[in-house]
Amino acid sequence: MDFEGWLYVAAGVWFVLNLVRRVWGEGKKAPPPRESYPEPPRERPERGLQPDATQQEGVALEIALGRFQRALREAGPTGRPARFPLPGAEEVEERASLEVEPEVASLEQEVRRAARREYTQDDEAEEIVARRITAASARDATRTKADHVKFDNQIRQEPADHTATRGYTAEQLRHAVVWREILGPPVSIREESGER
Repeated sequence: MDFEGWLYVAAGVWFVLNLVRRVWGEGKKAPPPRESYPEPPRERPERGLQPDATQQEGVALEIALGRFQRALREAGPTGRPARFPLPGAEEVEERASLEVEPEVASLEQEVRRAARREYTQDDEAEEIVARRITAASARDATRTKADHVKFDNQIRQEPADHTATRGYTAEQLRHAVVWREILGPPVSIREESGER
């Protein structure tokens, strides 16, 4: 940026700072007491002297500010209604503090674990092999007609809950269709892939 550009930037910053300082100074002025606020005119002004919208808005804001200040005065010094008294200074001093001095404790301790028990299946390998041989020999026997009848009776005595298929609710089916639309292939290529 050349010298003129910097000059314009400096002038702009100076203008903004002066404007902020002026607004800040006006904001710090104490507002006059409520009694000095004028009441809005009750009678209708003459035809040629109608206040514009800005003046009407200003009067409305002054009225609202006066009401707010009156409510603050009635509320008391801390914002609570005046009918509730503040606690006395001695009462405040006698309250106990809830703060507790921190306790320093070391978390470094000796770790004591039980000795690890070594376990391998080789110790019980012979027993496992014997069980497998017994189970295989029980299955290898040929089935007779009596075995089939016994098995058929056993199946018929089981409740129907074990063989019934699970039914779906309408909401579950609705969710399934929505998820199929979300996760399935796009509609434009469904015809080509044979999906419907």
